[in-house]
Amino acid sequence: MAEQYSEIIAGDRAVIDTLRSLIDSRIVCNMEIPHSKLSWITLLLEIRRIGNEYHLSIDRVAGFESALSKSQDKQVSFGFTDKGGVPSKFNARVIACQPEEILSELPKAIYRIQRRQYFRIDAPLGTEITLLTQFSTEREKAKVKNYSAGGVAFFFEKRLNFNAGDLLTDIHLNIPEGDKLISFHIPKAAIRRITSDSPYSGKPICAIEFIEISGQTRNNIIEHIFRQQRVVIQRVRT
Repeated sequence: MAEQYSEIIAGDRAVIDTLRSLIDSRIVCNMEIPHSKLSWITLLLEIRRIGNEYHLSIDRVAGFESALSKSQDKQVSFGFTDKGGVPSKFNARVIACQPEEILSELPKAIYRIQRRQYFRIDAPLGTEITLLTQFSTEREKAKVKNYSAGGVAFFFEKRLNFNAGDLLTDIHLNIPEGDKLISFHIPKAAIRRITSDSPYSGKPICAIEFIEISGQTRNNIIEHIFRQQRVVIQRVRT
């Protein structure tokens, strides 16, 4: 299914302002060469004026120059999630690969994908979810596969009599972060789907969507995800 865009940011000033916001926020981007399986995690560094034109400076990544040499049009695609949890993307043409940076032309437009989507990350080891079902007063606990500010996917125990559409309440998402455990409380969620098989553990996976959550809790999850992304980029760069 094709992506649906809720907003297209176009025009030099609007594009530059948006890119500067990404740079200032140190938001991690996924950079890929279209129509290939090649992708890298990187950062946007700055907008630089060279002569009468503006260019985008991108943090250099190993292996990119060699891979780009096989591309005829030198186009790359960038995907990121802003602080509001909105997935976005843009394309740009690379003009130079230098020792410390990649230079590209500014994109013509930045596309913001529909707001109901949230960036999802794999759960670190030890991430768990506890919850109440509409059929029981005892709390259930499960290991989490991945999560976002909009929902969670967890490994489904066959003893749990869940079905798509069931409501879950008093949910606690517990995630290790550094040397501490952080917890997010979600008052209510709905089961959206249950897979019949999982290649990860041999167990089915249950995907739930948050249908009651405070704005502060959602923002806290988004901020946590950005912190996790920064950890990933630091590991890649060392």
